[in-house]
Amino acid sequence: MTKRSALEQSDALRLYKCSMRPFAFFLMALSIVDPAELKAAQPRVRPALTGNAPNALINLIDTKKLMEKGQGTGLLNFQCFVRTSGQPANTATFRATPESKALESEVNSALNRCRFIPAIYNGKPTAVAFIGTVVFIVADGKPHLRIYANQNRDDVAKGDDFIAPQLIAGTANKVPLKDELAKARIYGRTGVVELAITVDANGNQKHIRVLSEDPPGFNFGKAELEFFWGAKYIPGFRNGHPVDCTFTQYDWFWPVYRR
Repeated sequence: MTKRSALEQSDALRLYKCSMRPFAFFLMALSIVDPAELKAAQPRVRPALTGNAPNALINLIDTKKLMEKGQGTGLLNFQCFVRTSGQPANTATFRATPESKALESEVNSALNRCRFIPAIYNGKPTAVAFIGTVVFIVADGKPHLRIYANQNRDDVAKGDDFIAPQLIAGTANKVPLKDELAKARIYGRTGVVELAITVDANGNQKHIRVLSEDPPGFNFGKAELEFFWGAKYIPGFRNGHPVDCTFTQYDWFWPVYRR
């Protein structure tokens, strides 16, 4: 190894000192950051999101396969329970437009394999109920896929950036509904209820009402009101900000339905 001249050693030392200054400043900056401030910078409230990772719902729906199966323009609603890990559970699809069997099958398959970005409440990952709409459009022979985190007809039609409030797990009323649903069980009837729920920007439920129930006469609507009354929500988000809002939600009852 050759010896460097005094001038070369001086230049090298100067370069070393200059290169270390930003690093030293970085260490000093880290040392003066208050851990409490870092924690405070994390979101206190955030809804569950579909995300855009390779295992996100939108990336697991195979639009090429849908085109090969002859799927035309279609739409359907879905709902699921998003765990704190982001894994969905109790997934369901419904209200699919006619000629959308291929779309419904593909969405169900994707829901069983995808991962969501979990919700956050009070700064901690929180399990929530997620409702959404999948829209598949074929235009000029090309597929276009959109997923909305709401089931409001107007918001979906306009393509609005709206995330409906999400029910926080464990906050609904744990009331026995055997009496209300006894007739439906005896006759083995399924049913669907459409609710309109108003939630403020803090996630407090302000109002809830039944828009429709099918079939009528089996207390499906009454059971839903008793179950959801006073529940707590992640607030709705419009254009990235929590807002007061009213949203629609569908719930299904089956012959062996249990709460």
